[in-house]
Amino acid sequence: MSTSFYDVVVLGSDLAATVGGAVLAHRGFRVLMAGIPVEERYTIGPYSLPRAPLAFVGIEGPTLKRIVGELNLVQLLRRRLEPNRPAYQLLLPDHRIDIGDDLGRELAREMPDGAAAFETAAARAAEVSAAIEGILSQDLILPPDGFWDRRDANRVAARLPAPDEDLLSALPDKHPLRAAYLMPAHFGAAFDDVGPVSIARLGDLHRRGTFRLDGGREGLRGLLLDRLKTHSGEVRPDLVPKAILTKRGKVTGVQFEGRNESIGCAHVLCGMGADRVAQLVADGGEKPPKRLLEAGAIKPAAWRYLVHLVAPLDALPDALGRLAYVVGDLGQPLTGANALTLHLADGYGQHAVLSVEAHTPNTPDGASPEALRALRTAVRRELDKQLPFVDRHLLLVHSPHDGIAPEGVDGERGQAPPPVTMEPIWAMPRDDRPLGFCGLPHGTGIKHLLLASRQVLPGLGVEGELAAGWAAARLVLQTERKRDLVKGAVLEG
Repeated sequence: MSTSFYDVVVLGSDLAATVGGAVLAHRGFRVLMAGIPVEERYTIGPYSLPRAPLAFVGIEGPTLKRIVGELNLVQLLRRRLEPNRPAYQLLLPDHRIDIGDDLGRELAREMPDGAAAFETAAARAAEVSAAIEGILSQDLILPPDGFWDRRDANRVAARLPAPDEDLLSALPDKHPLRAAYLMPAHFGAAFDDVGPVSIARLGDLHRRGTFRLDGGREGLRGLLLDRLKTHSGEVRPDLVPKAILTKRGKVTGVQFEGRNESIGCAHVLCGMGADRVAQLVADGGEKPPKRLLEAGAIKPAAWRYLVHLVAPLDALPDALGRLAYVVGDLGQPLTGANALTLHLADGYGQHAVLSVEAHTPNTPDGASPEALRALRTAVRRELDKQLPFVDRHLLLVHSPHDGIAPEGVDGERGQAPPPVTMEPIWAMPRDDRPLGFCGLPHGTGIKHLLLASRQVLPGLGVEGELAAGWAAARLVLQTERKRDLVKGAVLEG
């Protein structure tokens, strides 16, 4: 039995679903955000650690402009964003390259033989990035779903590179400068084996400028949730979904853990993996449609592992930027400690938080507790090569993923929240990616049950999440508009 009713229920913590819920609340829908964490950080002793550090890019892109304009977040977001100088660093075994305004001087100093080839590759990437910007500025529902959407998508596909095109062909194979464009896509995209479209767009956006957002991904979510609550939205992080209820192929409500009654709704936006959505539908007593089962069969190829290191500011090199990518050997797979992202948050008094991200494969040998402990050791060993002497001055080391108790250099242990599941990187073949950056369509085969997750536009990073949330909100608005037109026709008749 339903005891309350909402126009839209949002499930899951993916940013896309939060965007969709905030936009719909602003448009007057009664929205419930359920089971979404609202804390930007967690604390261990005196130290505050980010749950999901983020290098923000694309502030001039059409997607972000639409959303911040819709929600009136322009001034607030500008106050929260702080430009990184340089945009990012590339830390190699024998080189440190600052990618920013003085890139020409950097290349002339570090790799003069590759400067011309790099600029040629950068120009090609900028062309592809401009084409993607043109696509995002149109009123297309991405990924294309249905005859008319696919027809419109095919018209713009000719402007994008083929899946096997090497955008960086001007640079010799295994040239160190390839990492300047490969690494932002490798860590920014939500699928594995990134193709030329993701490499071009994410590499170009990073070169044009990166920004530090206080609180990272959760800080951005917090801005959206504040806007949602200002209008007609309600945020209930204590509600954990147990089942999605359907009837005759249409969503009717959601049942939550610890509650005998369900909550009725007209639409559900799912900010989670399709496998989890399929399980919730099955738990509601209905067999998931074939389309949803096929989407749920997509498995993670790897996981994002995070470890935080707290150190005194004077123990860190002065030249270390707020965003850096570390590559041990370009000839080896970019996984484990061979490829790292460093997020430096230096606004904590006399100490700084260095958040390090690495990828670990989704195999028994890659994601087990023993493997994560070994990865943690390997990450610290690699950091010691790039940042010598920092390890001996560490005040705290903790990962939210491996279950190891917090440790400091003096051996003291502190309390920490239980480990959380790592974010997945999905295994999506290049042939199954419309336009080279799209993933699963919003539709699930059940009316008014939509995907609004990282799986929708996984090749564009955070920009893709924002665009997926905007598109999901548009789909709900289109449905309601059609319903109002039908009602009007009946009344007139």
